[in-house]
Amino acid sequence: NNLPLFLFPLFLCLSASFLACTKTYRVATPSQPKLIKQSFAANPNDIYYAFRWALRAHGYPIAEEDLQNGVIKSRYVSVKAHSHYLDVFGRRDFGINGAYHQLEVRLVPQNGKTEVQIGSRIQSVIANLQSSGAEEKMILEKVAAYLRSPNVQVTNQGVQE
Repeated sequence: NNLPLFLFPLFLCLSASFLACTKTYRVATPSQPKLIKQSFAANPNDIYYAFRWALRAHGYPIAEEDLQNGVIKSRYVSVKAHSHYLDVFGRRDFGINGAYHQLEVRLVPQNGKTEVQIGSRIQSVIANLQSSGAEEKMILEKVAAYLRSPNVQVTNQGVQE
């Protein structure tokens, strides 16, 4: 009725291996993007092509395009060192690893202009990760440069088209 003595070490090894694999499995849920807005004096079609160029040129492959509703979404890419942070005791900690984000762009026509809304949807197992807005602003700057007239005049007050 007793277990053979040679099974005891085997039982101990199996028990230890089951206890060692107790890591919690956690799945990241996408956050809602905080939108940055900017208006352009251009039609939505021109802005759409400018965004496609800017996103692809800066490492954001296009995942979804909904032309009817004016929405473009990039694929998820790794966050960059300056793009996302965690608020730690009122200070921004930019040392984030293992997080991914997706840029979402919405085009809203408004009386001859187009309002652009861009935001970063974040997936991370780190709670409360936030976008610094750096990537969104960089893409907006590239879109503005793309839309700029080739015939500009530079003055002491800036660029006039």
